[in-house]
Amino acid sequence: MIQPWDAASPLLDEQGWPMGLRDIGAKLHGRELRAVDLVERLYACIAAGAPHVFVSLTKERAFAEAEAADRRLDASRPASPFDGIPTAWKDLFAMAGEPNLAASKLLEGMPSAEHDAAVVATTAALGFVSLGRLNMSEMAYSGMGLNPHFNTPANPCSDSVAYVPGGSSSGSAVAVARGWMPFAFGTDTGGSVRLPAAYNGLVGYKSSEGRYARDGVVSLCSTLDTVGLLTRSMADCLALDPHFAQPWVEATASQSSQPHRFYCLQNQVLEELAPAVAQAYQTSLRRIEAAGYVLEDIHLPEFDLAVQLSQDCGTLTAIEVSQTYADRLTPERLAAMDERVVDRMQRAQTMSARDVARLHMARHAGQKSLARKLQDGLLLMPSVPSLAPEIAPLEADKELFHQQNVLALRNTTIGNFYNLPGVSLPNGRAADGRFTGLLVSAGPYDDRRLLNAAAALEPLVRQD
Repeated sequence: MIQPWDAASPLLDEQGWPMGLRDIGAKLHGRELRAVDLVERLYACIAAGAPHVFVSLTKERAFAEAEAADRRLDASRPASPFDGIPTAWKDLFAMAGEPNLAASKLLEGMPSAEHDAAVVATTAALGFVSLGRLNMSEMAYSGMGLNPHFNTPANPCSDSVAYVPGGSSSGSAVAVARGWMPFAFGTDTGGSVRLPAAYNGLVGYKSSEGRYARDGVVSLCSTLDTVGLLTRSMADCLALDPHFAQPWVEATASQSSQPHRFYCLQNQVLEELAPAVAQAYQTSLRRIEAAGYVLEDIHLPEFDLAVQLSQDCGTLTAIEVSQTYADRLTPERLAAMDERVVDRMQRAQTMSARDVARLHMARHAGQKSLARKLQDGLLLMPSVPSLAPEIAPLEADKELFHQQNVLALRNTTIGNFYNLPGVSLPNGRAADGRFTGLLVSAGPYDDRRLLNAAAALEPLVRQD
């Protein structure tokens, strides 16, 4: 079974495995690695490696940041423990002087960004080096990661079959899985961090609303949009989180202790599971229980309601994206866009004011109810019911695409609807190399307890 990373990456250790933030930082600080050399070698990997991961490379910025990092490190005055480490940005985070188009024809012609997005500015202050802008589903509106304008990066789980990378943070996930960077930010409105993380064998953290700043991030649905992380490990996720968590969100978080109880959902989240997903899930549960944790089956009517409302009323995403960009949704632009994305936007045309009100009222009540029910435990479920499907059939058959997209996003979308932070942990691989994920979720704003619990579960459920 192939390993997904690029064997030529300069970020591999002596055994040929991708290094985490701590080890890369140690080598940079010890001057075994130089930031400029890393940039040069990584650009060579990107040029020779899997295509379509990036929509553009920011070489001038990257070399300037790397040179500045080397000067600081040579003088033993690092900006942070991360000084000189490479990353890159999903094509909806503003970077000063660069177009910020969300890989979409809808935003073509918009002026380049004047300032970095808030999280981009924070990473720059920490000394990270930004290599470029990463591919994504158009307007971040797909769980498959397909993009007809920039093409679709193949999932690195196979070198013989082109499977989808997951979306919308497709390039972010593939770049980390390829070993070209230890982490990347993504956004998650319905699963766009957790889903590609699961499909690519990564850790994917969807934060509570507002925990990470969204300033300078192209919006899909302002009610549901969150910023999140794709990393190789929970150690890297925990190392990064304190630098980006907003103090006001931290202040609202639960002060409850580390959970010993996990609730295993018995709702629709267990339906239509691929056999490899079901097997990995059951193996994870056995290992967690064997480690001394209490597992308890639970049925949450709030989850049933969320699914029913999406069928009866439509989605907040459809109505908000249609309203936010109403002045740009001309017939000419709609004709140029990915028709699969346009189809999902068009659902807003049948939504009434009553539908939108029902969604918001149910969402508000459900958040309060779930916060109460999850005070003494966290939720467990498969991150994604399916294995990553092949790209070509989805490109050829729009109805098949929509079926697979709805199924893939089913479990994660409910977490967005109720503002449940979640972490997808890699928990297995099918015989053909495709990855599976275990989703751990907490009540609204209970992110620190979630992250600590996910870190405790990670070594139990990984099957490397």
